[in-house]
Amino acid sequence: MTIKGWRNYTGEKVEFLPGINLFMGNNGQGKTNLLEAIYFLSTGQSPRTGKIEELINWQENYFYMAGRVQREQRSTLLEMGAARDGRRVSKVDGVPIQRLSDLGDFVNVVFFMPEDLFLVKGGPALRRRFLDLEIGQFDSSYRFAAGEYKKFLRERNALLKSKVQDKILMNVLTEKLAELSGPISQKRQDYLQKLSVLARLKHRKLSFNREELSLRYKASVEPGLSCSQIMELFKQAEEMEERYRSTLVGPHRDDFTFIVNGSDLRTFGSQGQQRTAVLSVKLAEIELLKGETGEYPLLLLDDVFSELDGERKGMLLKDLSGKVQTFISSAETPPPGPDVKTFWIESGKIRERE
Repeated sequence: MTIKGWRNYTGEKVEFLPGINLFMGNNGQGKTNLLEAIYFLSTGQSPRTGKIEELINWQENYFYMAGRVQREQRSTLLEMGAARDGRRVSKVDGVPIQRLSDLGDFVNVVFFMPEDLFLVKGGPALRRRFLDLEIGQFDSSYRFAAGEYKKFLRERNALLKSKVQDKILMNVLTEKLAELSGPISQKRQDYLQKLSVLARLKHRKLSFNREELSLRYKASVEPGLSCSQIMELFKQAEEMEERYRSTLVGPHRDDFTFIVNGSDLRTFGSQGQQRTAVLSVKLAEIELLKGETGEYPLLLLDDVFSELDGERKGMLLKDLSGKVQTFISSAETPPPGPDVKTFWIESGKIRERE
């Protein structure tokens, strides 16, 4: 991978081990920035900010990164770049791509970082975004449906807020949302059911069988409803929608909860329990993506060791060794275990460490 003008990196080139890659260094040296770069190259977006100018080194006018990925027997060159004037470049094997979501056909990635605690503690929009990103990595029809749904939802909400009521257009937009709602809700429910089973197994290991984790889907539109049944729900909500001038039916109001030992983790869980639950979900994601795509995704773990004891750290490394290409940032030396390739990062410079 090559990085130029990204965050605190001016220009670095690095080759990673197919197994576990450990980024060590003091705080504020660029460990998380490197994980973020790998994620950006894989998805075309940052998990930390939506503002491109924040990603560009303060001394530069643009950033550029390139990386070669191997998936099955196919080798692919990914390139990403952006300038302060708003121009962006996204290429696969030298050819510009039209949609960033198409990157999921070449590489998949799972990222765990401390901010992911908000997946438990934050609002429903964060959890819906999580579902859209994760399902969209392996299901192109879901990516398309979710994108279309957001487009029609914006148009319908704008119409509800407008003083001019176009009933014909309103009916067309409502039908579009009704057609898309059922399949989206069904795929979200199916995904969460599978994810919940795998996360429960991972969580049992990390909690030494003391805790039982499950994910509970809360759908605005019950999965399995027909388009006509959903249209009836819209009809029942007409008066409320006119009052609030907003669409009140559909997957944009979905949510899911983390349940540990029968209690809602958001309300009753400690920060340590919440962190362990999110890590369990992330580890379950890699197994689910393996089942859907035939290959493990890249796994990015930012500061994952800070709240795990020595036994759990060793268990985590053992679980990942030999099957998942993993990138871990840490300010502390890992416990004895499988061989890793260690990099020392200081002031945006990457050096291999013996």
